[in-house]
This record gives sequence, C-alpha cells and structure tokens, in this order.
Amino acid sequence: MIQRFLPLGYAWMVVHGLLAVFLPKQAIKLNGKLLLRGYDNPGDLEPKEWYVRSTRITGLGMLVTGVTGLLAGQLAEEDDEPEELSDGSDDEPVELDI
Repeated sequence: MIQRFLPLGYAWMVVHGLLAVFLPKQAIKLNGKLLLRGYDNPGDLEPKEWYVRSTRITGLGMLVTGVTGLLAGQLAEEDDEPEELSDGSDDEPVELDI
C-alpha cells in the first residue's frame, strides 16, 4: 500500500529541494506561513544568513534524496517484471557416456 505513495513523496522532496536550493528565502517564508499559522505577525520574522545557507544545504540534500528515490523506484519496478528462467530442461532424458 505505501509503495504507491513513495513516488509522490519523492517528487515532493524534489520540488521542495529545488525551491530551497534556488529560492531559500521564499522557502523559509512559505514554511513560516505554514508552521507559524497560529502566531501573530509571522511575516515580520527575518532569517539570519546562516539559516538561509542552512536551508540551501538542506534543500540540496532533499533534492538528491528525492531524485535517488525516484530512480531507485524505477529500477525496482523494472526488476519486478518476471523473467523467463531456463534451467536447460526440455523434458527429454539426458544421456551421459561414462
């Protein structure tokens, strides 16, 4: 059941990672709006430079993890396809000279 949702989660990680790598301040503001919804004036908060850099590095990790997960999922799907196994038996007796 959870296997169906893994590609969706990995795709979300790729999108969020791209946003955090290329637009870290906007990603911080978006997360602030979502996480600090019950607080007064969360838009007035200004992130420090180390936090912006940290967000960019975290986004790079999310991007790499998401792409790796998507590629691994595709490889796993290819491996799940049944292959015809031939054990060499043709249902005929084999004669051996000793």
